[in-house]
Amino acid sequence: MDHEQVYVIVILVASVALLITNRIRYDLVGLGTVLALVLLHIVSPTAAIENFGSIPVITLALVMITSKTIANSGILDKVGDILIRRLKNEYVILAIIFLLVGVLSGFMSDVALTVMMIPLFFYIADKMGRSSSKYLMPLAFVAVLGGRYTVLSTSSNIVLYDLWYQKTGSFLPFFQFFIPGFIILIIGIPVLLIISRIMPNRKNPVSTIEGFKTGEYLTEAEVQGDSPLVGRTLGEVEKQFSIRVVSVYPGRLSSPERVLAAGDILVIRVRPENIPALSGIRGLRLAPSEKMTPGDSVAEVFVMPDSRLVGSTISESQYVKRYNISIIGISAYGKRIIGRLRTVKISAGDVILLSGKEEDIAEFISQMSLAPMHKRDIRILSWRDGLISLGALALAVALSELGLDIVYAFLIAVLILVATRTLNFKSMYQYVEWQIVVFVGCFLSLGSALTSSGIITYLGHVVAGSPLFLFLMTVLLANTIGNVGAAIIMGPVAIGFPSAVKALTVVAMAASSTFMTPFGNQSNLVVLSPGGYRPRDYLVFGSIITVEVMALTLAYTLL
Repeated sequence: MDHEQVYVIVILVASVALLITNRIRYDLVGLGTVLALVLLHIVSPTAAIENFGSIPVITLALVMITSKTIANSGILDKVGDILIRRLKNEYVILAIIFLLVGVLSGFMSDVALTVMMIPLFFYIADKMGRSSSKYLMPLAFVAVLGGRYTVLSTSSNIVLYDLWYQKTGSFLPFFQFFIPGFIILIIGIPVLLIISRIMPNRKNPVSTIEGFKTGEYLTEAEVQGDSPLVGRTLGEVEKQFSIRVVSVYPGRLSSPERVLAAGDILVIRVRPENIPALSGIRGLRLAPSEKMTPGDSVAEVFVMPDSRLVGSTISESQYVKRYNISIIGISAYGKRIIGRLRTVKISAGDVILLSGKEEDIAEFISQMSLAPMHKRDIRILSWRDGLISLGALALAVALSELGLDIVYAFLIAVLILVATRTLNFKSMYQYVEWQIVVFVGCFLSLGSALTSSGIITYLGHVVAGSPLFLFLMTVLLANTIGNVGAAIIMGPVAIGFPSAVKALTVVAMAASSTFMTPFGNQSNLVVLSPGGYRPRDYLVFGSIITVEVMALTLAYTLL
């Protein structure tokens, strides 16, 4: 083993370890990886920069723009509402919506579909008298399950599409993975219906504000000197205002007999409907936010993985004051508070409570990549925008099938959206999930290093031409470092198989099977807090779907 191979292996192991721990953002891990490769002269600076303008990166950005435009038109929300009103049977409704999500996931971002459908599934849960935990994980799973039957349905498929072109000089057909991918989806839907039936019917950590059936939140309040609460016990206050004081800062006992004093900081567990009453108590200031003013609205939103709020604390977020928004609570589910609530860092998947004017909240949600938890005022239906967006997507697919480079096909689609004013330039850049784009561009350099150093050849010997070993190794990588990393590492191994197309299909199906951890993909992550799930839930129910995918994929390789 020469020095270059040692360096590449060390960089690979370090990158994988950092991605598994999830302590550093994956795009920063990618940037560190490509920087190490360049400094060690394994990849040239020119080659590293060129990867950011490669087919996978550009195609991924264009697909994100197209799919987000469709989602924001509101047309799919309308279809879901029609189904809910006209159908009565729970499992018929679920089957149709699962099929709709699965089919659309072949052309749209799976996380965009998941986020868009969450409010609808809260409504279904309320209508059926069940917890949202019965539905949200199957929703995320079907979005991921469906996103594999076209070459652009997932970022990993786009990477494999480019790898094939680099090795063979020819493009894969747009529907190259259609037969195994669609069969997996169709058979997977009944499996997901069974999973929905056997999933625990947990008490909702969050639900819709309109019905006041939300879960509890943690908020923080300071007792002022003129407050009538001074001198009263915690037990009296908790009973009167339907709250529970989790702790009193700093380090005082929070027993029911504890007498409140001026300057006490209370970390309170409270339902959203009680927030206005709590804020209206004289001498009690919600901290770190200012006192709510008459006419303020309360909105319940969850934090998307690419939100600019991720990593900042409630008090230090620079964006809150800019938009005249107050963050008055954070989902109590799964949060352990040590010390002041204002020091808690916001994480992807958290659900937070916002207060402010409705127009300010709407702008804040749009700019910060947040997703509203209620259906009211989320999107205004535009049949025109929806139909133009779907037409542009259909045109891009048709042009790809006729032999036009997929990048040019989707560039034409985006230009049509801009020309018809369905999409404006400002929104276009906001629709791109730049963290994913940067990560893909960075890890393409790692893939090149693995190939040029001969490590891919060694991995080929380890897999030994076995589709089973190829699937297992890919799915293990996908659930630890993500589908893009798995595709970049295992794609070249598959191309070295005697039946390269079938082996590439195995990698495509396995790399997209990120069901077994909440952090395996963004769709899993965004339902973690709203559904009240635990990591064990993903391992148990995700393993069931993974086995289904593996069995059908391996059966396909025998044809």
